[in-house]
Amino acid sequence: MEQQLSDIEPRKVFEFFSVLNRIPRGSGNEKAVSDYLVEFASQRGLLAYQDDYNNVTIVKYATAGMEDKDTIILQAHLDMVCVADDGCRKDFTKDPIDAYIDGDYVKARGTSLGADDGIGIAMILAVLDSTDIEHPMIEAVFTAHEESGLAGASVYDVSHLTGKRFINLDSEEENHIVTGCAGGSICDVSLKCKNQKIEGNIYEISIGNLTGGHSGSEIGNGSANANVLMGLLLDQLRNSVEINLGTVQGGTKHNSICESASATVVVRKKHSKALEKCVKAFAESARDEYQKTDPDLTVKCKDKGKGKLEVMSTKDMTKFIALLNLLPNGVFKMSQTAPMVETSSNIAIVAARPKSFNICVSLRSNKEASLGWITSIIRSLSEAYNVQFNCHDTYPAWECDKVSDYARSAQRLYSDMFGRDIGIISIHAGLECGLFAQKIKDLDAISIGPDIHGAHTPAERLSISSTQREWKYLLELLKL
Repeated sequence: MEQQLSDIEPRKVFEFFSVLNRIPRGSGNEKAVSDYLVEFASQRGLLAYQDDYNNVTIVKYATAGMEDKDTIILQAHLDMVCVADDGCRKDFTKDPIDAYIDGDYVKARGTSLGADDGIGIAMILAVLDSTDIEHPMIEAVFTAHEESGLAGASVYDVSHLTGKRFINLDSEEENHIVTGCAGGSICDVSLKCKNQKIEGNIYEISIGNLTGGHSGSEIGNGSANANVLMGLLLDQLRNSVEINLGTVQGGTKHNSICESASATVVVRKKHSKALEKCVKAFAESARDEYQKTDPDLTVKCKDKGKGKLEVMSTKDMTKFIALLNLLPNGVFKMSQTAPMVETSSNIAIVAARPKSFNICVSLRSNKEASLGWITSIIRSLSEAYNVQFNCHDTYPAWECDKVSDYARSAQRLYSDMFGRDIGIISIHAGLECGLFAQKIKDLDAISIGPDIHGAHTPAERLSISSTQREWKYLLELLKL
Protein backbone atom coordinates (compact mmCIF):
# COMPACT_ATOMS: atom_id res chain seq x y z
CA MET A 1 0.00 0.00 0.00
CA GLU A 2 1.38 3.40 -1.01
CA GLN A 3 2.37 5.66 1.87
CA GLN A 4 0.15 8.73 2.22
CA LEU A 5 1.38 12.30 2.75
CA SER A 6 -0.69 12.56 5.92
CA ASP A 7 1.38 9.71 7.44
CA ILE A 8 4.60 11.78 7.34
CA GLU A 9 5.89 13.85 10.21
CA PRO A 10 5.21 16.66 10.87
CA ARG A 11 1.72 15.34 10.24
CA LYS A 12 -0.13 18.66 10.35
CA VAL A 13 2.22 20.22 7.80
CA PHE A 14 1.82 17.37 5.33
CA GLU A 15 -1.93 17.12 5.98
CA PHE A 16 -2.34 20.74 4.92
CA PHE A 17 0.02 20.23 1.97
CA SER A 18 -2.16 17.31 0.88
CA VAL A 19 -5.28 19.48 1.13
CA LEU A 20 -3.62 22.17 -1.00
CA ASN A 21 -2.76 19.59 -3.66
CA ARG A 22 -6.49 19.02 -4.15
CA ILE A 23 -7.22 22.72 -4.76
CA PRO A 24 -6.39 24.10 -8.24
CA ARG A 25 -4.12 27.11 -7.72
CA GLY A 26 -2.25 27.96 -10.87
CA SER A 27 -1.33 31.62 -11.25
CA GLY A 28 -4.51 33.58 -11.92
CA ASN A 29 -6.70 30.79 -10.52
CA GLU A 30 -6.31 31.39 -6.78
CA LYS A 31 -9.92 32.16 -5.78
CA ALA A 32 -10.62 28.65 -4.48
CA VAL A 33 -7.50 28.43 -2.32
CA SER A 34 -8.03 32.01 -1.12
CA ASP A 35 -11.57 31.13 -0.04
CA TYR A 36 -10.28 27.98 1.66
CA LEU A 37 -7.97 30.10 3.83
CA VAL A 38 -10.80 32.42 4.83
CA GLU A 39 -12.92 29.41 5.82
CA PHE A 40 -9.94 27.91 7.66
CA ALA A 41 -9.66 31.09 9.74
CA SER A 42 -13.40 31.27 10.38
CA GLN A 43 -13.53 27.69 11.70
CA ARG A 44 -10.77 28.50 14.21
CA GLY A 45 -12.09 31.90 15.30
CA LEU A 46 -9.18 33.76 13.72
CA LEU A 47 -9.46 37.22 12.19
CA ALA A 48 -9.04 37.14 8.40
CA TYR A 49 -8.91 39.73 5.60
CA GLN A 50 -9.42 38.91 1.92
CA ASP A 51 -8.94 41.58 -0.72
CA ASP A 52 -10.18 41.86 -4.30
CA TYR A 53 -6.98 40.26 -5.60
CA ASN A 54 -7.42 37.10 -3.47
CA ASN A 55 -4.65 38.06 -1.07
CA VAL A 56 -5.48 36.80 2.44
CA THR A 57 -4.25 37.89 5.88
CA ILE A 58 -4.92 35.83 9.01
CA VAL A 59 -4.13 37.13 12.49
CA LYS A 60 -3.44 34.92 15.50
CA TYR A 61 -2.77 36.43 18.90
CA ALA A 62 0.26 35.54 20.98
CA THR A 63 0.24 32.51 23.24
CA ALA A 64 0.52 32.93 27.01
CA GLY A 65 3.86 34.39 28.04
CA MET A 66 4.70 35.59 24.51
CA GLU A 67 2.58 38.75 24.48
CA ASP A 68 5.58 41.07 24.85
CA LYS A 69 7.51 39.54 21.94
CA ASP A 70 7.66 41.35 18.60
CA THR A 71 4.87 40.52 16.16
CA ILE A 72 6.05 38.28 13.33
CA ILE A 73 4.74 38.39 9.78
CA LEU A 74 4.78 34.93 8.17
CA GLN A 75 4.41 35.07 4.40
CA ALA A 76 3.92 32.64 1.51
CA HIS A 77 2.29 32.78 -1.92
CA LEU A 78 -0.85 30.97 -3.00
CA ASP A 79 -0.11 30.14 -6.62
CA MET A 80 2.02 27.47 -8.24
CA VAL A 81 3.63 27.04 -11.66
CA CYS A 82 1.56 24.45 -13.52
CA VAL A 83 3.66 22.47 -16.01
CA ALA A 84 3.25 18.90 -17.24
CA ASP A 85 5.20 16.28 -19.12
CA ASP A 86 4.51 15.96 -22.84
CA GLY A 87 1.46 13.74 -23.19
CA CYS A 88 0.12 14.40 -19.68
CA ARG A 89 -3.55 15.38 -19.90
CA LYS A 90 -3.82 17.04 -16.51
CA ASP A 91 -6.33 19.91 -16.42
CA PHE A 92 -4.81 22.26 -13.86
CA THR A 93 -8.05 24.23 -13.56
CA LYS A 94 -9.87 21.32 -11.93
CA ASP A 95 -7.67 18.23 -11.45
CA PRO A 96 -5.74 17.61 -8.21
CA ILE A 97 -1.98 17.19 -8.08
CA ASP A 98 -1.16 13.49 -7.87
CA ALA A 99 1.56 13.51 -5.22
CA TYR A 100 3.43 10.43 -4.01
CA ILE A 101 6.38 9.51 -1.79
CA ASP A 102 9.65 8.27 -3.24
CA GLY A 103 12.22 7.69 -0.49
CA ASP A 104 13.04 11.07 1.05
CA TYR A 105 11.07 12.98 -1.57
CA VAL A 106 7.52 13.99 -2.33
CA LYS A 107 6.97 14.09 -6.10
CA ALA A 108 4.04 14.47 -8.50
CA ARG A 109 3.07 12.13 -11.32
CA GLY A 110 3.56 13.90 -14.65
CA THR A 111 3.38 17.48 -13.35
CA SER A 112 5.00 20.08 -11.15
CA LEU A 113 4.36 19.42 -7.45
CA GLY A 114 3.55 22.91 -6.19
CA ALA A 115 5.85 22.66 -3.17
CA ASP A 116 6.80 26.13 -4.40
CA ASP A 117 5.09 27.53 -2.38
CA GLY A 118 2.57 25.01 -1.09
CA ILE A 119 4.89 23.75 1.62
CA GLY A 120 5.31 27.32 2.88
CA ILE A 121 1.55 27.74 3.11
CA ALA A 122 1.24 24.37 4.87
CA MET A 123 3.80 25.31 7.52
CA ILE A 124 2.03 28.58 8.28
CA LEU A 125 -1.36 26.85 8.49
CA ALA A 126 0.08 24.27 10.89
CA VAL A 127 1.22 27.11 13.17
CA LEU A 128 -2.15 28.86 12.95
CA ASP A 129 -3.99 25.57 13.64
CA SER A 130 -1.92 24.66 16.68
CA THR A 131 -2.92 24.86 20.32
CA ASP A 132 0.48 23.96 21.80
CA ILE A 133 3.05 25.93 19.77
CA GLU A 134 4.55 28.96 21.53
CA HIS A 135 4.55 32.09 19.39
CA PRO A 136 4.14 35.87 19.52
CA MET A 137 1.33 37.59 17.67
CA ILE A 138 1.35 36.34 14.08
CA GLU A 139 0.20 38.15 10.98
CA ALA A 140 0.06 35.50 8.26
CA VAL A 141 0.12 36.95 4.76
CA PHE A 142 -0.80 34.83 1.73
CA THR A 143 -0.34 36.53 -1.63
CA ALA A 144 -1.75 35.75 -5.07
CA HIS A 145 -0.07 35.89 -8.49
CA GLU A 146 3.49 35.61 -7.17
CA GLU A 147 4.56 33.52 -10.14
CA SER A 148 3.15 36.18 -12.47
CA GLY A 149 5.35 39.14 -11.64
CA LEU A 150 4.59 39.24 -7.88
CA ALA A 151 1.30 40.89 -8.79
CA GLY A 152 -0.54 40.10 -5.55
CA ALA A 153 2.19 41.54 -3.34
CA SER A 154 2.38 44.61 -5.59
CA VAL A 155 -1.20 45.59 -4.70
CA TYR A 156 -1.24 44.28 -1.14
CA ASP A 157 -2.33 46.91 1.41
CA VAL A 158 0.07 46.78 4.37
CA SER A 159 -1.75 49.41 6.43
CA HIS A 160 -3.28 46.83 8.78
CA LEU A 161 0.04 45.08 9.48
CA THR A 162 1.91 45.93 12.68
CA GLY A 163 4.86 43.52 12.53
CA LYS A 164 8.43 44.52 11.66
CA ARG A 165 9.93 41.03 11.64
CA PHE A 166 9.15 39.20 8.45
CA ILE A 167 9.72 35.50 7.63
CA ASN A 168 9.12 34.57 4.01
CA LEU A 169 8.72 30.80 3.50
CA ASP A 170 9.45 30.64 -0.22
CA SER A 171 13.14 29.69 -0.36
CA GLU A 172 14.18 26.38 -1.88
CA GLU A 173 17.51 25.62 -0.19
CA GLU A 174 17.69 24.72 3.49
CA ASN A 175 21.36 25.62 3.89
CA HIS A 176 20.78 29.33 3.31
CA ILE A 177 19.05 32.26 4.92
CA VAL A 178 18.13 34.65 2.13
CA THR A 179 18.33 38.40 2.69
CA GLY A 180 18.30 39.62 -0.92
CA CYS A 181 16.85 38.65 -4.28
CA ALA A 182 16.51 39.65 -7.90
CA GLY A 183 13.99 42.06 -9.31
CA GLY A 184 12.48 41.40 -12.69
CA SER A 185 10.21 42.30 -15.56
CA ILE A 186 8.65 40.76 -18.64
CA CYS A 187 9.27 42.13 -22.12
CA ASP A 188 7.05 41.30 -25.10
CA VAL A 189 8.44 41.80 -28.59
CA SER A 190 5.68 41.49 -31.18
CA LEU A 191 4.55 42.28 -34.71
CA LYS A 192 1.44 42.02 -36.85
CA CYS A 193 2.61 40.23 -39.99
CA LYS A 194 1.61 40.07 -43.60
CA ASN A 195 0.66 36.57 -44.66
CA GLN A 196 0.44 34.49 -47.80
CA LYS A 197 -0.20 30.91 -48.92
CA ILE A 198 2.64 28.80 -50.27
CA GLU A 199 2.42 25.38 -51.88
CA GLY A 200 5.13 22.79 -51.32
CA ASN A 201 6.27 20.08 -48.93
CA ILE A 202 5.14 20.79 -45.38
CA TYR A 203 7.31 19.78 -42.43
CA GLU A 204 6.66 19.75 -38.71
CA ILE A 205 9.85 20.27 -36.72
CA SER A 206 10.03 19.74 -32.97
CA ILE A 207 12.69 20.12 -30.28
CA GLY A 208 11.96 18.46 -26.95
CA ASN A 209 12.92 16.53 -23.82
CA LEU A 210 15.11 19.34 -22.53
CA THR A 211 15.88 19.64 -18.83
CA GLY A 212 14.29 23.08 -18.43
CA GLY A 213 14.16 24.47 -14.91
CA HIS A 214 13.52 27.63 -12.89
CA SER A 215 14.53 30.63 -14.97
CA GLY A 216 16.08 32.31 -11.94
CA SER A 217 17.84 29.78 -9.76
CA GLU A 218 18.81 27.48 -12.65
CA ILE A 219 19.56 29.95 -15.43
CA GLY A 220 23.30 29.58 -14.78
CA ASN A 221 23.34 25.81 -15.26
CA GLY A 222 24.07 26.11 -18.98
CA SER A 223 21.14 23.96 -20.08
CA ALA A 224 19.48 24.44 -23.44
CA ASN A 225 16.45 26.61 -24.17
CA ALA A 226 14.19 25.08 -26.84
CA ASN A 227 13.15 28.50 -28.17
CA VAL A 228 16.78 29.48 -28.67
CA LEU A 229 17.58 26.18 -30.39
CA MET A 230 14.57 26.60 -32.67
CA GLY A 231 15.78 30.07 -33.61
CA LEU A 232 19.21 28.70 -34.50
CA LEU A 233 17.72 25.87 -36.56
CA LEU A 234 15.34 28.13 -38.47
CA ASP A 235 18.20 30.49 -39.25
CA GLN A 236 20.27 27.63 -40.65
CA LEU A 237 17.32 26.39 -42.71
CA ARG A 238 16.55 29.89 -44.00
CA ASN A 239 20.10 30.30 -45.23
CA SER A 240 20.35 26.91 -46.91
CA VAL A 241 16.99 25.74 -48.30
CA GLU A 242 14.70 28.79 -48.64
CA ILE A 243 11.92 27.94 -46.18
CA ASN A 244 8.63 29.69 -45.49
CA LEU A 245 7.41 29.76 -41.90
CA GLY A 246 3.89 28.87 -40.79
CA THR A 247 3.92 28.59 -37.00
CA VAL A 248 6.28 28.41 -34.04
CA GLN A 249 5.24 27.55 -30.50
CA GLY A 250 7.52 27.18 -27.50
CA GLY A 251 7.13 27.51 -23.75
CA THR A 252 4.13 28.17 -21.53
CA LYS A 253 5.53 29.93 -18.44
CA HIS A 254 7.65 33.08 -18.28
CA ASN A 255 9.56 31.79 -15.24
CA SER A 256 10.55 28.42 -16.72
CA ILE A 257 13.35 27.63 -19.15
CA CYS A 258 11.61 26.39 -22.30
CA GLU A 259 11.72 22.58 -22.55
CA SER A 260 10.13 22.07 -25.97
CA ALA A 261 9.26 23.98 -29.14
CA SER A 262 7.69 23.17 -32.51
CA ALA A 263 7.47 24.79 -35.92
CA THR A 264 5.78 24.21 -39.27
CA VAL A 265 7.58 25.14 -42.46
CA VAL A 266 7.05 24.65 -46.18
CA VAL A 267 9.73 24.18 -48.86
CA ARG A 268 9.83 23.40 -52.54
CA LYS A 269 9.91 19.66 -53.21
CA LYS A 270 13.43 19.87 -54.67
CA HIS A 271 14.69 21.23 -51.32
CA SER A 272 13.10 18.51 -49.14
CA LYS A 273 16.16 16.29 -48.89
CA ALA A 274 18.37 19.28 -48.14
CA LEU A 275 16.02 20.36 -45.33
CA GLU A 276 16.03 16.89 -43.79
CA LYS A 277 19.82 16.75 -44.01
CA CYS A 278 20.15 20.16 -42.36
CA VAL A 279 17.83 19.19 -39.49
CA LYS A 280 19.71 15.93 -38.96
CA ALA A 281 23.07 17.72 -38.82
CA PHE A 282 21.66 20.30 -36.40
CA ALA A 283 20.30 17.54 -34.15
CA GLU A 284 23.68 15.84 -33.97
CA SER A 285 25.42 19.12 -33.18
CA ALA A 286 22.89 20.09 -30.47
CA ARG A 287 23.04 16.70 -28.79
CA ASP A 288 26.81 16.91 -28.74
CA GLU A 289 26.82 20.45 -27.33
CA TYR A 290 24.29 19.71 -24.58
CA GLN A 291 25.15 16.09 -23.82
CA LYS A 292 25.74 16.84 -20.13
CA THR A 293 22.94 19.28 -19.31
CA ASP A 294 20.27 17.88 -21.67
CA PRO A 295 21.11 14.23 -22.38
CA ASP A 296 17.60 13.39 -23.63
CA LEU A 297 17.40 16.25 -26.16
CA THR A 298 15.48 15.31 -29.31
CA VAL A 299 15.07 17.04 -32.66
CA LYS A 300 12.41 15.58 -34.95
CA CYS A 301 11.40 16.40 -38.50
CA LYS A 302 8.10 14.98 -39.78
CA ASP A 303 7.18 15.15 -43.47
CA LYS A 304 3.47 16.08 -43.66
CA GLY A 305 3.39 15.74 -47.45
CA LYS A 306 2.50 18.16 -50.21
CA GLY A 307 0.00 20.94 -49.59
CA LYS A 308 -0.68 24.63 -49.16
CA LEU A 309 0.42 26.33 -45.97
CA GLU A 310 -0.47 29.80 -44.75
CA VAL A 311 2.81 31.51 -43.83
CA MET A 312 4.11 34.91 -42.78
CA SER A 313 5.76 37.07 -45.42
CA THR A 314 9.45 36.52 -46.10
CA LYS A 315 10.26 39.97 -44.72
CA ASP A 316 8.43 39.34 -41.45
CA MET A 317 9.86 35.84 -41.13
CA THR A 318 13.35 37.31 -41.47
CA LYS A 319 12.62 39.77 -38.66
CA PHE A 320 11.23 37.05 -36.45
CA ILE A 321 14.15 34.66 -36.90
CA ALA A 322 16.68 37.46 -36.46
CA LEU A 323 15.11 38.60 -33.20
CA LEU A 324 14.91 35.03 -31.90
CA ASN A 325 18.67 34.81 -32.43
CA LEU A 326 19.60 38.31 -31.25
CA LEU A 327 17.49 38.74 -28.10
CA PRO A 328 19.60 38.02 -24.99
CA ASN A 329 19.13 34.66 -23.33
CA GLY A 330 20.92 33.13 -20.36
CA VAL A 331 23.49 34.72 -18.07
CA PHE A 332 23.99 38.37 -18.95
CA LYS A 333 26.18 39.45 -16.05
CA MET A 334 27.77 37.79 -13.02
CA SER A 335 27.81 39.42 -9.58
CA GLN A 336 30.87 41.42 -8.59
CA THR A 337 30.48 40.52 -4.91
CA ALA A 338 29.38 36.85 -4.85
CA PRO A 339 29.70 33.71 -7.01
CA MET A 340 26.23 34.03 -8.51
CA VAL A 341 24.34 35.28 -11.53
CA GLU A 342 23.42 38.95 -11.17
CA THR A 343 21.51 39.63 -14.40
CA SER A 344 19.84 37.19 -16.78
CA SER A 345 17.35 36.85 -19.58
CA ASN A 346 15.07 33.97 -20.52
CA ILE A 347 13.35 33.68 -23.92
CA ALA A 348 10.42 32.05 -22.22
CA ILE A 349 7.44 31.91 -24.58
CA VAL A 350 7.34 32.16 -28.36
CA ALA A 351 4.11 32.21 -30.34
CA ALA A 352 4.27 32.84 -34.09
CA ARG A 353 1.44 32.61 -36.59
CA PRO A 354 1.13 33.73 -40.22
CA LYS A 355 -0.46 37.02 -39.09
CA SER A 356 1.57 37.80 -35.96
CA PHE A 357 4.35 36.82 -33.62
CA ASN A 358 5.18 37.47 -29.97
CA ILE A 359 8.42 36.71 -28.14
CA CYS A 360 8.14 36.88 -24.34
CA VAL A 361 11.44 37.54 -22.57
CA SER A 362 11.69 37.26 -18.78
CA LEU A 363 14.38 39.44 -17.19
CA ARG A 364 15.96 39.26 -13.74
CA SER A 365 18.64 41.25 -11.93
CA ASN A 366 19.81 41.70 -8.37
CA LYS A 367 20.70 45.29 -9.31
CA GLU A 368 18.08 47.79 -10.43
CA ALA A 369 20.56 49.53 -12.75
CA SER A 370 21.42 46.30 -14.56
CA LEU A 371 17.76 45.44 -14.98
CA GLY A 372 17.30 48.79 -16.72
CA TRP A 373 20.37 48.10 -18.86
CA ILE A 374 19.18 44.78 -20.25
CA THR A 375 15.67 46.16 -20.74
CA SER A 376 17.11 48.99 -22.86
CA ILE A 377 18.92 46.45 -25.05
CA ILE A 378 15.66 44.67 -25.85
CA ARG A 379 13.93 47.99 -26.45
CA SER A 380 16.71 49.05 -28.82
CA LEU A 381 16.53 45.78 -30.77
CA SER A 382 12.77 46.21 -31.10
CA GLU A 383 13.19 49.74 -32.42
CA ALA A 384 15.91 48.64 -34.86
CA TYR A 385 13.64 45.96 -36.32
CA ASN A 386 10.54 48.17 -36.19
CA VAL A 387 8.50 45.84 -33.97
CA GLN A 388 6.36 46.50 -30.90
CA PHE A 389 7.96 46.51 -27.44
CA ASN A 390 6.08 46.25 -24.15
CA CYS A 391 7.61 45.93 -20.68
CA HIS A 392 5.31 44.92 -17.81
CA ASP A 393 5.02 43.08 -14.47
CA THR A 394 8.12 44.83 -13.15
CA TYR A 395 9.05 44.21 -9.52
CA PRO A 396 12.01 45.52 -7.49
CA ALA A 397 15.18 43.79 -6.44
CA TRP A 398 15.59 43.19 -2.72
CA GLU A 399 18.99 44.76 -2.20
CA CYS A 400 20.37 44.23 1.28
CA ASP A 401 23.56 46.18 1.99
CA LYS A 402 23.90 45.09 5.61
CA VAL A 403 22.99 41.84 7.36
CA SER A 404 20.68 42.58 10.31
CA ASP A 405 21.07 41.35 13.89
CA TYR A 406 17.89 39.33 13.38
CA ALA A 407 19.38 37.48 10.40
CA ARG A 408 22.58 36.82 12.36
CA SER A 409 20.53 35.49 15.28
CA ALA A 410 18.61 33.22 12.93
CA GLN A 411 21.91 31.97 11.51
CA ARG A 412 23.28 31.13 14.97
CA LEU A 413 20.03 29.44 15.95
CA TYR A 414 20.21 27.04 12.99
CA SER A 415 23.85 26.20 13.79
CA ASP A 416 23.02 25.53 17.45
CA MET A 417 20.06 23.32 16.53
CA PHE A 418 21.64 21.19 13.82
CA GLY A 419 25.37 21.48 14.37
CA ARG A 420 26.22 22.94 11.00
CA ASP A 421 26.69 26.40 9.56
CA ILE A 422 24.40 28.00 7.00
CA GLY A 423 25.08 30.99 4.81
CA ILE A 424 23.34 34.35 4.53
CA ILE A 425 22.97 35.06 0.82
CA SER A 426 21.16 36.84 -1.98
CA ILE A 427 19.58 34.71 -4.70
CA HIS A 428 18.91 35.21 -8.40
CA ALA A 429 15.18 34.58 -8.12
CA GLY A 430 12.23 36.72 -7.20
CA LEU A 431 10.87 36.94 -3.65
CA GLU A 432 8.15 39.21 -2.36
CA CYS A 433 10.34 40.51 0.47
CA GLY A 434 11.56 43.36 -1.74
CA LEU A 435 8.05 44.67 -2.28
CA PHE A 436 7.14 44.43 1.41
CA ALA A 437 10.42 46.11 2.37
CA GLN A 438 9.48 49.03 0.12
CA LYS A 439 6.07 49.35 1.76
CA ILE A 440 6.93 48.76 5.44
CA LYS A 441 9.54 51.06 6.93
CA ASP A 442 12.36 49.32 8.85
CA LEU A 443 11.12 45.85 7.92
CA ASP A 444 13.58 43.16 9.05
CA ALA A 445 13.06 40.31 6.60
CA ILE A 446 14.54 36.86 6.03
CA SER A 447 13.51 34.03 3.72
CA ILE A 448 13.83 30.32 4.55
CA GLY A 449 12.51 27.04 3.24
CA PRO A 450 13.23 23.32 2.79
CA ASP A 451 15.08 21.78 -0.13
CA ILE A 452 12.98 21.83 -3.31
CA HIS A 453 14.63 20.53 -6.46
CA GLY A 454 13.42 21.12 -10.02
CA ALA A 455 10.88 23.83 -9.18
CA HIS A 456 8.76 24.97 -12.15
CA THR A 457 9.23 21.58 -13.87
CA PRO A 458 7.52 18.16 -13.77
CA ALA A 459 10.67 16.92 -12.00
CA GLU A 460 9.93 19.08 -8.93
CA ARG A 461 10.53 17.22 -5.67
CA LEU A 462 10.42 18.17 -1.99
CA SER A 463 12.81 16.72 0.58
CA ILE A 464 10.91 15.25 3.53
CA SER A 465 13.87 15.27 5.93
CA SER A 466 14.66 18.88 5.04
CA THR A 467 11.02 19.85 5.65
CA GLN A 468 11.16 18.20 9.06
CA ARG A 469 14.24 20.24 10.03
CA GLU A 470 12.83 23.49 8.67
CA TRP A 471 9.61 22.95 10.60
CA LYS A 472 11.54 22.55 13.87
CA TYR A 473 13.63 25.58 12.93
CA LEU A 474 10.56 27.72 12.25
CA LEU A 475 9.10 26.87 15.66
CA GLU A 476 12.30 28.06 17.34
CA LEU A 477 12.49 31.18 15.18
CA LEU A 478 9.08 32.16 16.50
CA LYS A 479 10.60 32.35 19.98
CA LEU A 480 13.60 34.58 19.07
